[in-house]
Amino acid sequence: MYVVTIDVEKCQGCGECADNCPASILEVVDGKAQMTGDPADCLGCETCVASCEHDAITVSES
Repeated sequence: MYVVTIDVEKCQGCGECADNCPASILEVVDGKAQMTGDPADCLGCETCVASCEHDAITVSES
């Protein structure tokens, strides 16, 4: 299982992570990215990490 961590201080709410997530588990809520889907659906592909220009997202294996 993978754990997606979003640093809300760095997140600018651009939505690139949500737009590019193949599992569709991320969404921008109140101007910040959040995981709104089932964390078990994360593929661990790190597309969200690569698409975030502000280095606000990390993905780790639990």
